[in-house]
Amino acid sequence: MRSIQSVFFVIVTSLLFLSGHVQAAENWNPAHILEAFQYPYANGQTTVGVIAHRGVVSDGCPENSQCSIDATVNNNIEAIELDVKQSSQGTPWLFHDQNAGRMIYHLPLFDIFQDRTPPVGWDPDFRTMTDNQLAHSYLRDRNFSGTRFHPLSVLEALRYIKVKAPQLLVVLDIKTAEAVSRCASIVKDLGMENQVVLKASSSLYSSYPPRSGGALAGVHFVPTVYAGNLDDIAVNFTNVYCDISVEVHHCRVEEWLKVAYDNPDIPWVEIGNKSPDYPDPTSSFVAQAKRYKHAIGAFVPVPEYNLSRGNGAYYVRSNATCCARLSDYLTKTRYFGNETVDRRESLDLQLTSGFTNIITDNPQQAIRLTSDRGMRHTERYE
Repeated sequence: MRSIQSVFFVIVTSLLFLSGHVQAAENWNPAHILEAFQYPYANGQTTVGVIAHRGVVSDGCPENSQCSIDATVNNNIEAIELDVKQSSQGTPWLFHDQNAGRMIYHLPLFDIFQDRTPPVGWDPDFRTMTDNQLAHSYLRDRNFSGTRFHPLSVLEALRYIKVKAPQLLVVLDIKTAEAVSRCASIVKDLGMENQVVLKASSSLYSSYPPRSGGALAGVHFVPTVYAGNLDDIAVNFTNVYCDISVEVHHCRVEEWLKVAYDNPDIPWVEIGNKSPDYPDPTSSFVAQAKRYKHAIGAFVPVPEYNLSRGNGAYYVRSNATCCARLSDYLTKTRYFGNETVDRRESLDLQLTSGFTNIITDNPQQAIRLTSDRGMRHTERYE
């Protein structure tokens, strides 16, 4: 009986989604969107880009899926960020969590609301699952119901976007250097260099920012610089002159960022400043980028579950369990001080602080707020 009800629910929600189809901005050009993201201060105005984190999701429409890609386009959102994890065969697939329990429909269903370590139930690491297993699985939606959507490999997703969503800018959020290389090859093989941006931690490139060559030749790349990356850069980026009067570790990170911004294949840098209006390890680097009118990306977390409890524990962990607080991830550094508070949930604060593109699970809110502030100029996308 439960199986029949689940199938009925999926069919109904799918029909509702299709009936809500709207016309997308088909005249947008992803190369022009990318240019606007890279040069947000052109024409005497500020353009703030909006990126749908994992796509636009709803009941019956799971994250990082064909459905969430379609919904992003249909809601006239210019960019989507899709998360990448690798299978046991090294193939890049679209998943946010490192473990499968929350997103793969498998009986008995995995309960994400547990604090056990390791969690109890079916929750394998994606690195232990084969491509065949993933291809024949079904995704769960945000309410944990099964859907008709299969997981997508990066290759499948980009092929689909190239044909069905050619106006959409794509950001692939990647965790390993090997996956960066694999995704770069896919992007080049598909001829999507002006539509896809790869993103990964600056710690993978702490000795020197990514160069316009090698595996990344011709592919746009965005490094993320969070407090936890600063020490890595300060220790490893040593081939730079720092005046004796300047604090050497701060100087090295500052110079690393200058080199990154000088690379035309790095359209922006995502700086993980968790408290724009309060001292933070990354504060001076945000201020520097803003002073030079560089493009700065930001992630704005949106509470996921258990909001009614009011205790801040709203977020899914990478092992597919819930719920963590943003404060659980405050970072201590050796040379740059410590994070003491996380206020990234405030979109208004991020915009005030000079961030020029926003990754969010509520892109519609970001569109409304940037429009109200005169920061949305989609004519640049045409």
